[in-house]
Amino acid sequence: MKLLFDLNSLRPPRSGIGYYTQHLLEGLLRRSDVEDVAGWVGRTVFQGERLDAMMVDQSSLQKAVQFRNGMTASLLQKSRAIPGLYRLRTVVRSSVSRKLRSDFARRGYLYHETNFVASRYRGPNVVTVHDLSHRRHPEFHPQVAVNYLDHGLPRTLRQAGAIIVDSLYTKQELLDIYDVPEERVVPIHLGVEPVFRPYIEEECRPVLDALGILSRRFVLSVCTLQPRKNLQRLVEGFARLPEELRRMYPLVLVGADGWKNSQLMTCIEPLARAGQIISPGYLSRSSLLHLFSSAAVFAYPSLYEGFGLPVAEAMASGAPVLTSNVTSIPEVTNGAALEVDPYSVDAIEAGLERLLTDAALRDLLVEKGLRRAAELTWDATVDKTCEVYHSLV
Repeated sequence: MKLLFDLNSLRPPRSGIGYYTQHLLEGLLRRSDVEDVAGWVGRTVFQGERLDAMMVDQSSLQKAVQFRNGMTASLLQKSRAIPGLYRLRTVVRSSVSRKLRSDFARRGYLYHETNFVASRYRGPNVVTVHDLSHRRHPEFHPQVAVNYLDHGLPRTLRQAGAIIVDSLYTKQELLDIYDVPEERVVPIHLGVEPVFRPYIEEECRPVLDALGILSRRFVLSVCTLQPRKNLQRLVEGFARLPEELRRMYPLVLVGADGWKNSQLMTCIEPLARAGQIISPGYLSRSSLLHLFSSAAVFAYPSLYEGFGLPVAEAMASGAPVLTSNVTSIPEVTNGAALEVDPYSVDAIEAGLERLLTDAALRDLLVEKGLRRAAELTWDATVDKTCEVYHSLV
């Protein structure tokens, strides 16, 4: 079995789809039934030792990008904000790799596109569709991204021999929105990296001291500050808690700045001045792992998820989880979290207060969460993905 990937999602800064691609590649490179794995960025092919080296040091990916510097690069970057030019930009990127894709198709490689919209390919091919938020909640995305997916995804679905989705929920959404045969849509859950685990307090001490917080004495939320993650209602619910609870358990919001969040920042400001909300922005991976492991509660009342990997990562880290009772999240938690209506500030407030005042419930959810997270492994994801490949070659 010979496999081909578009490696653009691995370029820094790495997104969730980039990590998904990385974990697939790491697992595939260890399998005896995989004869070869190759990938491309621009006109550059990564294969064999070159691919192995890239998995360790991704800087070579950026060097392979066409027009990465100079005036052309600047114009292409600015085109992201212009709908027509944004689509043209993606067409140019695809045309650059057309010849190498044709060569791999002739040599019998199966092409797996891990990032929604596939390049045209005349051989067996698979696509992963992580969610359909651009259709369910277009207001959560820049219009150019919505237009790009609306244009490219239907063609991709027609081309694909199999369509992998992250959850049963996303499978049903795909069947509801697009006219695709059910037997071609395969739900495969994502995995949790082994580094997400409980850590002893001494290991966590540096980041806790840096933020001025105590182990098991804060509420953690980790996400980009954007509307889909529902931080506005989380902050409002937190603000309604008794002041004693807010002082005892400050809310720590970790994540890069997003978009459409001016109202959120206004809501955060007075609580931040009182020391009840801490917003450190983006943190290192090591710091994040230690915060997950130290939180009294991990709060993730997202409005829409195709899977909800941060919830699984928090459970694996030994954090009690408060999350949403909508979309794919109940499928991920499988009863191992306290689920609330994410559209209700009252429900979020009540859930927070219940968890922060009931140590027995927190302990129970930690136990259940660790068991559930242990079922979600990248090895299982790779195994099931290979079953899809074998069905096409």
